[in-house]
Amino acid sequence: MAEIAAIAFSDFTKYVSVENVPGEGQVLTVTDSGSLSRDSKRAVCSVKAGTKGIEVKLHDKLRALELLGKAYGAFAADEGEDEAADRLMKLLETGEDFN
Repeated sequence: MAEIAAIAFSDFTKYVSVENVPGEGQVLTVTDSGSLSRDSKRAVCSVKAGTKGIEVKLHDKLRALELLGKAYGAFAADEGEDEAADRLMKLLETGEDFN
């Protein structure tokens, strides 16, 4: 579950930053992998260096959220729509507790 939660609650700003640099425009900076947390590293699907730069691809966040929702009963058939939405929101708010 911790692996799925790491993907579900990943944040792209942990991997790259975009800054406006006078005279250069927007500059993209890739985060040093050594400074990433264990959970941030878990969310990475692949890293590629090509002719146009570096591509950092994360695992499917929506799929991970769906799996967590199912595992924690956020979509239980016996609950109404409002109860399921409330349960999922509580799960999302406390996502850091999966570690």
